[in-house]
Amino acid sequence: MKKLNFILTFLPVLLFSQELYMSGSSILHISEGATLEVGGNLENNGILQNNGTLAIYGDWTVNNNFNGLNGTLEFLGGSNQMVSIPTLRVRELIVNSGGLVDFPGNEYSVLERLYLEFGSIRLGENTRFILEPGVRVDGGSNLSYFDGTLISKGTGEKRFPLGNDGVYSPITFLETSGVDTELAVSYQRNNPSDPIPGDSLLGVSDRAFWEVELLNGSIDPAKIELEFNEEDLSDFKVVNNIRHRVNSPVIAYSNGPGGIYETLGVETLFNSDSVTFGLITSKNKLQPALGQKLYLAMGLGPQIPGEGLYYIPEAFSPNASDPQNQTFRIFGEKISEEEFELQIYNRYGVIVYSTNSFAEANQVGWNGENQKTGAQEPAGVYYYTVRFQFETRLPVQQKGAFYLVK
Repeated sequence: MKKLNFILTFLPVLLFSQELYMSGSSILHISEGATLEVGGNLENNGILQNNGTLAIYGDWTVNNNFNGLNGTLEFLGGSNQMVSIPTLRVRELIVNSGGLVDFPGNEYSVLERLYLEFGSIRLGENTRFILEPGVRVDGGSNLSYFDGTLISKGTGEKRFPLGNDGVYSPITFLETSGVDTELAVSYQRNNPSDPIPGDSLLGVSDRAFWEVELLNGSIDPAKIELEFNEEDLSDFKVVNNIRHRVNSPVIAYSNGPGGIYETLGVETLFNSDSVTFGLITSKNKLQPALGQKLYLAMGLGPQIPGEGLYYIPEAFSPNASDPQNQTFRIFGEKISEEEFELQIYNRYGVIVYSTNSFAEANQVGWNGENQKTGAQEPAGVYYYTVRFQFETRLPVQQKGAFYLVK
């Protein structure tokens, strides 16, 4: 172990191939443009001021004074490293260690740049890690991410390079504005609760979620961009045939991990197979209230044209194993209750069912019984006429046939 017990100021690159121990009487000043590389552990019991670059390959223990407000701190260990210091403020932080860099202390701040090149940052349960206003965030991958709650101050674009359990899932608040904004975000694999899809969703993922909390100040509504990985949207339960035909991944939100989730929609979807991975931007904006925790997850939602959409099935069976297929129903979005009419005829032209309610035709439908006699109609071909209008007043009138299967 190299021991340092004197005052040292230097300009060139200085390499300590072994561990470096600074005694209580030592003062070390790394000048601007200079680099100090420590090949092993660094223990600081003296005064260390970094105006250049401090690169560490081992663990770092600070028992006295460290000033890194004007310097770069770089972790290059090639394996896991530990930072034993209760508080830390640095201008630039670079992680290129290939392993985990643990920050278990009270509070850490980055003033200008966070760069995750190779290796990840892991925080203690109660650790505050802060990106001060205007911090530039670079890098991030499945091999290099931030595991813990990341706090970002200020406004503008706010990027959180988060990941957990080997999965990289960053989230960005686009074009934020507000006053004294302090936003905390974390990411967790495997939701321990059972999320509930609301009326605007077909389903919601329980594989992962993002927790968002406004710790201080205010924030105006902002669109969200996030990267999702290792999902399986194809497993989501589909409860409406029309929505099953036209759907898309969407960003969903709730006030609890196991709460009722609603959609923020999807404005853009890139680099995606639309099932397991992609980069998605929300159509609608999110606005956390002060002290409020919101939870984001991947959802599956209907994509409905502005004028509306409808679908009429070609067969049904009262004996179907799926209750959704046990009645003949009209499916649609943005269909008005006004002037709705559905009539079903048998092969003799006799009306066996009719309704003037879209809600009834959509939620209940015809179960195969003659509406007047209550007798079961035989299997075979039946005919229908339907007339309605969308909420935009666009009229629709259609005739067709379907099979009653028994």
